[in-house]
Amino acid sequence: MVQSGASERGPGSGPMRRFKVAVIGAGFFGGRHAENFAAIADADLVAVCDVDLARAEEVAGKYGARACTDYRPLLSEIDAVSIAVPTAAHFRVAKDCLEAGLPVLLEKPMTATLEEADALIALADAKGLVLQIGHLERFNSAILKLNELLHRPRFIECRRIASYRPRGTDISVVLDLMIHDIDLVLDIVKAPIEWVDAIGVPVLSEAEDIANARIRFADGCVATITASRVSWKTERSVRVFQPSAYLVADLNDSKLVVTRKVKGNGRSLLSQLDQKEERFEPGGNLRRQLESFLHAIETGTPPLVSGADGRRALKTALEIGRQLQSWRDTLDPADIEPDEGAPTAASGP
Repeated sequence: MVQSGASERGPGSGPMRRFKVAVIGAGFFGGRHAENFAAIADADLVAVCDVDLARAEEVAGKYGARACTDYRPLLSEIDAVSIAVPTAAHFRVAKDCLEAGLPVLLEKPMTATLEEADALIALADAKGLVLQIGHLERFNSAILKLNELLHRPRFIECRRIASYRPRGTDISVVLDLMIHDIDLVLDIVKAPIEWVDAIGVPVLSEAEDIANARIRFADGCVATITASRVSWKTERSVRVFQPSAYLVADLNDSKLVVTRKVKGNGRSLLSQLDQKEERFEPGGNLRRQLESFLHAIETGTPPLVSGADGRRALKTALEIGRQLQSWRDTLDPADIEPDEGAPTAASGP
C-alpha cells in the first residue's frame, strides 16, 4: 500500500505515480467518482463496490473495472479509496479502510456523529494517512478565485436552492445541501462561532426541505445561509461583503463578479464603483478534488479539506439541525400535513 512520498510538483500538477484506487458505493456520487478516476492519468480504477451487485457492475463495466459487493478483500490490492456510501455507513467503511492503511476520500457529511468523526481523525493521524472530506464546492473555480480576493469579510450570504429529488431526502436539507455552504463559510471566516440561529420546515419529505441559518462569528462577521430542495429553479451563490468590495460567486454558471469602490471623478455614485466579471470553464470540480486527494497522498501535504474541516462543518450542521428540531416541536402537526387542495410539484408551472 502506498505511503506518503516526496514530490517537487505543484498542487495543480498531480502526483508522479499511478495509484490503484477503488470506489465504494455505486450510487449517483460513486458513479461520478468512478468516471473521474477513470479519466485521471495518475489513477488506475481497479474496482467499484456496492451492496447491489448489478449497480456495481453497471458502473464498473463502463470503465473496465472489477465489480464486487464486499470491499474488504480489495483493501490489500489498492493504494487509495473513495467512499460514497450512505452517511450512516461512513464511519464503519472508512474505519476499515484506514485500519488497512489506506488514504481515504470520504463524501460529505463526514459521519453521522461527532464521536465518529473524532475517531476517524484520530485513526488517520495515528497512521499518518490522508483523510479528505468531499466538500466539492471548495474546488469550484469561482470559489478558488474568490478566496484570493478576501479581505476581512463582514457579511456573507449563501443561497442553494434546487428542485425536489428523492435522492438524499432520508436526511434534512441541512446535511443534504446546506452543509456545502456551511463548509464554505467556515473556510472563509475561520473565526470561532459565537451563536447560531436557524429555522426550517418539512414540505415534501419527513425531514426539513427548506431551512435558513444565521451565524455570527467572534470577529463580527455574520453569515446567512438558505437551502431549499423544493424550488422551481436552481441557484448556488455566495455573496461576500467586505470593506470597499462586494464579491458574488455564481457556482452554477462558474463566474465571479467583483464590485469595488474606486476614486470617483465626479459626483455620481456610479463613478465611484468599478465592476469586473470573470468567467471560468464550467465543471471540473470533482476531477480537481480527486487530483488534489492523490496529490496530498503523493506529497505528504495536508488535504485541502481535512478531517478537522469536515468535523467543524458537521458540528455546525448538527447544531442547526438541533435548532430546527426545537422549532419544529412547537408546530401543530396539522401545519405540516399535506394540503390536499394544493398543486403538487409535478403539477406546477
